Amino acid sequence: MAETTTPAVTPIGALELPLPALGMLSDAHRRGSRCAWCSAPLTAETAVDAGERDAEDGARIFPRGCASCASRAAYELLFRHAPHCDRCRTDASCPVAVAAQRLMRGGRT
Repeated sequence: MAETTTPAVTPIGALELPLPALGMLSDAHRRGSRCAWCSAPLTAETAVDAGERDAEDGARIFPRGCASCASRAAYELLFRHAPHCDRCRTDASCPVAVAAQRLMRGGRT
């Protein structure tokens, strides 16, 4: 898929993984029943939360992904985040970096 959205962190510290352009996501992607990246069907056991957010149309969406795609998105998030984070440069306790690394290893945030 084309462009990605800018990754961020929600106020409660949950990861907002970078997604394909929100306008390209189907209803199934937006409600989290299909992987936002590869379109694989998801269940409660297999889905990884990609971070609730607002779509361009003002609707609230709840995208999720399969473990493999979420791991790649977490890597992309960390790659974009770490160079600009003072905490990442000084110690290993940045909550964004810790959560991204955990997700990259197959865990959950």
